[in-house]
Order: sequence, then structure tokens, then C-alpha cells
Amino acid sequence: MSPAAHPHVILAGVAMMVPLPILDDWLSRKALRRALQADAEACGQLLDDATLDVLTEDRTNMLVGCLRAAIFWPVKKLFRTVLWFLTVKDVIDIAARSAEVVAMARIARDRGWLPGRVREVREAMEVSFGRHRWSPVTRFIMRYPRPPLGEPTDEGALGGLLQGLRKQAGAVPMEEMFVERLRASVAGELAAALEPPSPG
Repeated sequence: MSPAAHPHVILAGVAMMVPLPILDDWLSRKALRRALQADAEACGQLLDDATLDVLTEDRTNMLVGCLRAAIFWPVKKLFRTVLWFLTVKDVIDIAARSAEVVAMARIARDRGWLPGRVREVREAMEVSFGRHRWSPVTRFIMRYPRPPLGEPTDEGALGGLLQGLRKQAGAVPMEEMFVERLRASVAGELAAALEPPSPG
């Protein structure tokens, strides 16, 4: 991940401290969007607005999200006032997830899957996060293994912090799952394209 993306990834996590429902998620997505763009620009690439929209879109239904926020916000606010742990966990989780989204987007760009296959890339991201227990705090509490990420590739204090969060989140198996999912998607499309037309 480019050092230019580091502050935006951290801001994506810190945005969860905003005490207003919906605004915290919106600010977090905006920061993630800037992180993705900064990382692409540092590699001499450009992600267009449509690609960034797909990579950062909120996949929850807006009405359901508003209702959920209205119902759970008072309870969440009470617990967050009493237990700062919940807020800190959200900040750490979102920063780790944002760092991993940027890392996955870089993998996809390096393999030529972005921006052309942005929907497949986003779907593979969602599947990887859905099938893997990625919360660094949960993984620490449950003492899940942390496969090494190899030599540190990120520079500076923020880079080291984000590298550590990705390691704690189990980035290696998630990225393997991400690549496998995309390869299967691409292979399925190629097989469908090469399939002879049915006699009609």
C-alpha cells in the first residue's frame, strides 16, 4: 500500500467515532475512496468514479439501514458511553478492513482485473470478508493464528500500523480466497464464451 493512502485508511477507521448514525459510515466510505485513489495514483494508475463507486458502495438497503440506525442508535450510544471498547473495536476493524480493501484492489489492478471487472472484484471482496473472521480484535481475543505477510512493504509508522492490522486480520488467507474467487469467475466467463451455441 502506498504511503499516500495511509492517512485515508486511518481516517476510514477514525470516522467510526463520529456519534451520528449514517454520517459515520458515509465519512468512512469517503476516506476509503480517497485511499483507493491515492494508492492507484501512486502506482501511476487511475480509478474512475464508476469503479470507485462500486468498490465503496454501501451494500445495505438504505431504508433498512436508516431503521436499524434509528432503533439501535440509543442502545449503541449508551453502551459506547459506558464501554469505549466498542468504539475502539469499530475503529480498529474498519481501519483493518479498509487497509485490506486497498490491498485487494492493488492485487486486482496488478492482475488487470481493475477497472474492467470491478463488479467481480467487489463480489470477491465481499465473499472473502464474509467467509473469513477478519476482525483483528476478535482474532486477538480468540487467539487465531496470524500468518506472516512477508517482509514489511509499507513505510513509516502508519504503514507499520496498517501492516500489523492486516496481519492480525489474517490477510494472507483472505487474499488467497479473493484471488481464487476472481480466477473462478474469470474462468467461468471464458468457459461460457467458448461454449458452442446450442443448435436451434
